Amino acid sequence: MKILICGPKGSGKTTLAKPLAKELNGKYVKCGQLYTIQEHLDNGKIVVIDKRCETNKKIKKLNPDFIVWMDMLEEKTEKPYKVNYHVSKWFDDTAVQLADVVKTFMERNK
Repeated sequence: MKILICGPKGSGKTTLAKPLAKELNGKYVKCGQLYTIQEHLDNGKIVVIDKRCETNKKIKKLNPDFIVWMDMLEEKTEKPYKVNYHVSKWFDDTAVQLADVVKTFMERNK
């Protein structure tokens, strides 16, 4: 499963992606490591991708299974073509809450 955390610069993508990957026992992949995604997927890992993705074209190229849109800043980016989870306000346990949502999503889509 590929989870994309996207949003404008400074929106908290990395702050959310790293602990989310840990909560899901997955792999955190930053922009410069996109070439490792398939290897992690082949090893049965959930991949949490941290990437700005300013356009839907870039999002579709990654072909994520689950999209988290970070929309907490004044700077707006194009809204993803599909959003499974929208973060508009940060909480101390946002990663834990999101992990529960992802687990439920995975169960429903088996």
